[in-house]
Amino acid sequence: MTDDTRTRLVRTARALIHGSSFAEVGIGDLCREAGVHRGSLYHFFPSKEAVGLAVIDANWELLKAVLDESFDSEAPPLERIDAFIGGFAGMLTAARDRMGAVPGCPIGNLALELAGRPGEASVRIAEILTAWQRYFRDAVAEAVLRGHVPAGVEPDTAALRALAYLQGITLMAKAYDRPTLVAEARTAIRMLIQAPAS
Repeated sequence: MTDDTRTRLVRTARALIHGSSFAEVGIGDLCREAGVHRGSLYHFFPSKEAVGLAVIDANWELLKAVLDESFDSEAPPLERIDAFIGGFAGMLTAARDRMGAVPGCPIGNLALELAGRPGEASVRIAEILTAWQRYFRDAVAEAVLRGHVPAGVEPDTAALRALAYLQGITLMAKAYDRPTLVAEARTAIRMLIQAPAS
């Protein structure tokens, strides 16, 4: 078996899960869609949960690429957050064009379905959300130091608010099939970031 088979399985699992849910996608569905036998799947993944972990990590790699591109710049810190929101909205728009509907956040969807359950998936999702929040927190902390936001702003709180709002508006974009809602959220997220901790 080659790594190409593993890659095909993960790519197929991502598409199936993102188009429906982790619970709805069975091993048989995945093998059939990927064009592999169950033995090939089990060569790479001992369980459906292991497939789920690989999908979580693949989703994070895609999202992290957008984060890195947006935050690894010389732009002022709040503009980096704006750039990420634009990139994230673009990712949702591309997914809508490909799938026919806004599928939602690839991490947020799995968080709703798998977080809080026993197992590695819940832990991994929490780690990813913490890492994602860190991008925002670091930008907010820099904005405080530069005087771009009020001194009373607490970076961890502001970052959590921003990410929570982004996840909520992404859910609304999915429900209304309008990815533009995410791009339009920049102003609201800036307001949340600049509000002092209470």
